[in-house]
Amino acid sequence: MSTSKAEDALAAAATALLGDRRLLIATNRGPVTFATSADGSLRPRRGSGGLVTALGQVGRHVPVTWVAAAMSEGDRRAAGDAKLLRQAAGDDDSIRLRFASVERSVYEQAYNVIANPLLWFLQHQMWSLPERPIIDAGTMRAWERGYLAMNDAFASAVLSQARGDERPRIMLHDYHLYTAAERIRRSRPKAVLSHFTHIPWPPSSIWLAIAPAIREGIALGLLGNDVVGFQTERYAHNFLRMVETFVPDATVDYETWTVRRRRRTTHVRHYPISIDVEATRRIATSRAARRRADQLLGAARERVIVRVDRLEPSKNILRGFLAYEALLQRHSRLRGRVSFLAFLVPSRTGLKEYGDYGRKVQNEVDRINARFGRAGWRPIQIFYENDYAQALAGLSIADVILVNPLVDGMNLVAKEAVVVSQRDAALVLSESAGAFDQMADGALPVAPADVLGTAEALATALAMPVEDRGKRLAKLRRGVEREDITWWLRTQLEDLGEIAG
Repeated sequence: MSTSKAEDALAAAATALLGDRRLLIATNRGPVTFATSADGSLRPRRGSGGLVTALGQVGRHVPVTWVAAAMSEGDRRAAGDAKLLRQAAGDDDSIRLRFASVERSVYEQAYNVIANPLLWFLQHQMWSLPERPIIDAGTMRAWERGYLAMNDAFASAVLSQARGDERPRIMLHDYHLYTAAERIRRSRPKAVLSHFTHIPWPPSSIWLAIAPAIREGIALGLLGNDVVGFQTERYAHNFLRMVETFVPDATVDYETWTVRRRRRTTHVRHYPISIDVEATRRIATSRAARRRADQLLGAARERVIVRVDRLEPSKNILRGFLAYEALLQRHSRLRGRVSFLAFLVPSRTGLKEYGDYGRKVQNEVDRINARFGRAGWRPIQIFYENDYAQALAGLSIADVILVNPLVDGMNLVAKEAVVVSQRDAALVLSESAGAFDQMADGALPVAPADVLGTAEALATALAMPVEDRGKRLAKLRRGVEREDITWWLRTQLEDLGEIAG
């Protein structure tokens, strides 16, 4: 579908669903956050993270009121300043920013005890179960007084924006807000509600490890929605199985992908998230990005492998470097001829697990560089900063792009890579990345723990004729262009529009 036709289809879906309403979006992290300057004034800055990047495009197509958590003291101060919020969100009124009023102690328990250390690790299947997690009295207090309380605060904030509307259109997002819909539904029984989970949804056996009150609270909370969306069909199926396992009075229909409970039907769907293709290309071809691409290419050897990731355990960065080491060990002719550029974005630096993992990554890089490096050639170069234009510049000059997460909800880097590539890059992609479902026919597949298999996939990619790489890349690029962020949003709005009648 052409860009203009896609935009028209989105506009039609938005009109059918919203009429003259605004779409209400709720997320933990908003499009703008506020820091306090030295002089005491509030300084807005763009929110970070893939979710913010993706949803930030929604306001281009649909009038949005965006409710986010007041995460900082600056956010709490800004919450009552309507003029400041309007200026920070943009004077065209396409996005209105509002903050949910969440006490600091409540937010700390919700975010730093339940959402990140427990749910994120659980859903990425990252726990060493013989040791962790430990669901103790402190965890349950954080669930009740933190997570549930924060979700109630979000529900109140959303409802305040829907005042006077018996059928507001509301989209809740991600693992921070699993129970908000239930509270909203009690106040607005006719609301049109959806929830989209951006991270993986594991099998029921994983949920068995945690307290029944938490897993059942999550399942029941999500069943307050009309539509529950996931990144892949596998994750949607896992949710149906979870409901069947833990909610005995619910009726699960695998043919229609629905759950029926107490005269309410919840539709379970999958909507693989994507990127704004034009915006991504615009940044990748900017003067700053082109200049950086030239610098990177000038300093690299004849072949370039690139990875772009947040520095976190689920991205499987360690095994990626071990695979590169195996590549150099098994294919000695490549030594001195290949550069591995790794653009690693700092992530959740306050969590011990992340800090420990970052140190292990650096130690492995130092060891591999010491083992194989020679005068004028450093096998691995790390760029440890949050510089999106530089990361896209790196992807644009790659001959091979390695995306090998242990598990990912989607992984937008894989999609960004095929859009910005200037050298017909080959994509080596983990079978457990959400993106694999859409990109399997053009990528070189790897199992995330298979170091030797990943090394051989890298070797195959480096040896692949440019013409073959080009054909694969063209197929992948067409898929991303066809199912872009506009398509992702439109399909959800169309489904909600059918429900709204």
